[in-house]
Amino acid sequence: MHILILSRSENVHADVVEKYCAERAVVDRINFDFDKITPDALPQMIFGNISAEYTPDAVFIHHPRISYRHEWFADELERQLFVASWDSVKEWMEAQFSHARWVNRSSANARSRNILNQLRLAASLNFKTPDTLFTNNLTELKAFAGSDTVVIKQGNLGVHLDKKRILTSVIDVSSVKESALRGCPCLFQRYIPKQFELRVHVIDDNVLTCRIDSQMSAKTRIDWRNYDLENTPHTAYDLEISVSEKCVKMTKQLGLGFGIIDMIVTPQDEYVFLECNAQGHWAWIEECTGLPITKTLCEYLVSGSIV
Repeated sequence: MHILILSRSENVHADVVEKYCAERAVVDRINFDFDKITPDALPQMIFGNISAEYTPDAVFIHHPRISYRHEWFADELERQLFVASWDSVKEWMEAQFSHARWVNRSSANARSRNILNQLRLAASLNFKTPDTLFTNNLTELKAFAGSDTVVIKQGNLGVHLDKKRILTSVIDVSSVKESALRGCPCLFQRYIPKQFELRVHVIDDNVLTCRIDSQMSAKTRIDWRNYDLENTPHTAYDLEISVSEKCVKMTKQLGLGFGIIDMIVTPQDEYVFLECNAQGHWAWIEECTGLPITKTLCEYLVSGSIV
C-alpha cells in the first residue's frame, strides 16, 4: 500500500495523516513550500503516455500552495511560468494516478469551492440556507438588506492571504461606498441568529460532528474563527440521522471523499447550511472533543473502508 501526501512542510494536518498512515502503509510526501529548499533539491517529476513504475494507491492533498524564493527568477514572466508549471504537476498527477483514492482530487476541490453552487445544492437537498446576494451594485444591496442585519463574507475565494483571514462581519449598509463596492463584488447574507454552531466532518459515509457554543463569547458570536476556546465549548454532537444523510449526499455530489460542513442551529432548532470546505482543518476539534477524525480519514485512505 502506497500513499502520497501533497502539502507543505509546516502543515500539522498533513503531519498527523502521515504519522498515522506510516504505521500501515508506505508514505511519500511532497511539500510545495519550495522556498525552504534550493533549486537543485526540487522533486523530480516524470509523466508520460506509458505507465509509471510509481503509482500510489491513495493521495491526500491539504493546501499544497507553491512558494519560492524571488531571487530564483530573472523576471516576472519566469516566476509565473515556474508557478504555473508546478501547479500543472497536480493536474498531471490526477491524470497519471487516476485509479488512486484521492482525498480530494484537485479538480473536485476547485469545482466545489463556489459558494453559490454550494447553496443551490444545499437547497435542493432541503437544507435551509441564508438569503444571499453576490453583487457590486449598491442599490441592489440596500434593497436586499432593508432593515435586516447583514453580514459580509469571504465566500471561498481560494486566495492565500499569508496568515491573514477575512472573517464574517456585520456591516452597516449605509456606510458602504458605491465606488468601493462597484470595483469589488462581495458576498452578503442576512444574519441568522444562532443557538450554537456545528462543524460536520464527512468522510465517505461517516459523519463526525462537533458542536461549537459560539454564542457564549462576545468574541465568537458572529464568527467562531475569532477563536476563544476557553469560553466556547467544543463537544461531540449526535447529529440527527436525516441531517447526517443530507451531509453525506452533499459531499458526494460535490465529488468529495472528505468535506467539512459548517452549519448554524437556530434558537428554533433549525439546521442552516453555511458552506462545505474541501480543504478544512480539524486538529483543534479532535483535541477538544476526542472525535476520531484523523483515524477515520486515514482508514479511508488506507483501505477505502472505515472500521
